[in-house]
Amino acid sequence: MCSVNDDGYEDGEQFMPKTEIAVTEAAICKKCANNKGNVILRGKDVYCKVCFLASSTHKFRATLGKSKIVRPTDSILIAHSGKAGSTALLHLIKAGMHESVHKRLIFKTTVLHIDEGAVNGETLEERKSRINAICEQTQNLEFQGYITSLDQSISESEPNIHTMESLEICSHGDKMLTDLLNTLSNYTTKQELLHKLRQRLFVLVAKKLGCNKVFVGDNATDLAIRILSNISVGRGAHLPFDVGFIDNRCPDIMILRPMRDFTRKELVYYLNFNNLQIIHSPELTTKKDQYVSIQKLTEKFVTDLDLNFCGTVSTVLRTGDKLYTEVGNNSDNPCILCNMPLDTTVFDTEISAIQATMFSRFVSLQGPQRKYNTNDVSKIKINEQNEENRRKNDNCCSCNDTGCCSSNKSVKLSYKDVEKYLCYGCRLIFQDANSLNMLPPFMVNAVRDKMCLENMRQEISEFLL
Repeated sequence: MCSVNDDGYEDGEQFMPKTEIAVTEAAICKKCANNKGNVILRGKDVYCKVCFLASSTHKFRATLGKSKIVRPTDSILIAHSGKAGSTALLHLIKAGMHESVHKRLIFKTTVLHIDEGAVNGETLEERKSRINAICEQTQNLEFQGYITSLDQSISESEPNIHTMESLEICSHGDKMLTDLLNTLSNYTTKQELLHKLRQRLFVLVAKKLGCNKVFVGDNATDLAIRILSNISVGRGAHLPFDVGFIDNRCPDIMILRPMRDFTRKELVYYLNFNNLQIIHSPELTTKKDQYVSIQKLTEKFVTDLDLNFCGTVSTVLRTGDKLYTEVGNNSDNPCILCNMPLDTTVFDTEISAIQATMFSRFVSLQGPQRKYNTNDVSKIKINEQNEENRRKNDNCCSCNDTGCCSSNKSVKLSYKDVEKYLCYGCRLIFQDANSLNMLPPFMVNAVRDKMCLENMRQEISEFLL
């Protein structure tokens, strides 16, 4: 049998060859050409310690500078998890504040640590020990730090925050958060929900502390994994916001990723050369099987592939940067969970994943003996419209002697009402939900407010007619 394929190549010849890993013994730095090499990047580029640290500083400063978004008058909230990205970010900012006058970083900086110990199964003693290590690290770098817990993101009230020196752990909402996660059927949706709650808490705390920008420590490897996993979980339209340098879905608070050009390997070298310690803490899928979630399986795929093909992470990341969607950040009706414009509205001439899901549900309910035709699609739309009209009639009210019953407390809600205000990716998180008790309180309250506003507009339009 001929081994030449349709493109004229022999088997495997057209694919990218494995990277030949260079050795640092007797290797000379390719930048200064004088010092002995200490670092190997991309499998072949050798750098000495001095040149590597100078290159890392330049890369960080260039990422901030080329966007021209960060101003000296800004107040920055730094999300510090204790991992490699946020630890290196704090050190680079501190070093930048001691540069010469024309290079100095002079914006105001505040550090925030989110305690996720309740989700990750840590005891109170383990959580206090980790927070104490975070506090010492922050104080050594002379930053003002605050602590809050992840359960603050699911409530409607203003989040409670404490200074790191107090070492106070707020565990009042731990049960509510864990109960919420336990209602989700798999770890993929749990990780997605935690990521969205974390982002929401960043914005809430930034507003409370008077910060207008948030720095997160997402590195190139993390973002390459997120690109592939986002597409897998139906968030392809959100890629520019989820992996780009700027996430401006919230008009008041920008989330920036100044470490996005650093790979995990570069961060390890940087921390070792500066004698910085990572503060380890378990995650939701720690010690779990690689197939436990889409995110963890994607992480193994990307990291394993990058070992032999060193351009994997950069290729995926740069490709993701070039992807563009027409979903913008200006919307009068954003998703109540991720704050992105809804991508669930389709026209009659379009075919969408939501329509495919609706048809699959319709077929499953009819049974195996039923024969189908093209008219069944229109029946699905009619049934959906009838259900929508029924809910509007149930929620409709009129003013009487006791006052208007359109207050957000009196509006009747079902999960279908909440689903209307969720984007496709967020719908998949709560796809098994059948009760409002399985949803975060802030989402339910947000839907009540929106429906009250819709009812009010409808009443006004009917009155004017």
